[in-house]
Amino acid sequence: MPVNGLLLTLSPDPGLADDARIRIAAHCGTELAPVRDRWLPIAVETPDVKSAHEFHEWLESLPGIEHVDVIYVGFDEPSPTAPAP
Repeated sequence: MPVNGLLLTLSPDPGLADDARIRIAAHCGTELAPVRDRWLPIAVETPDVKSAHEFHEWLESLPGIEHVDVIYVGFDEPSPTAPAP
């Protein structure tokens, strides 16, 4: 399952920014950090890479979001050195 750390640049319009934040918070698997100025750090876990791309595109299409920066991408994969179950 991919985990993405993203930094969103919010609109300078407080109403649009708040609406976007509320819609993002309602999305399953998403955690929001506190807003700092116009930046909102978020983490999202998706079932697969395709879903991660679709979520990113959805964020970019939201009124109130001006830009999406990818800060981190991780995959929950078994370690090649971990003992077999």
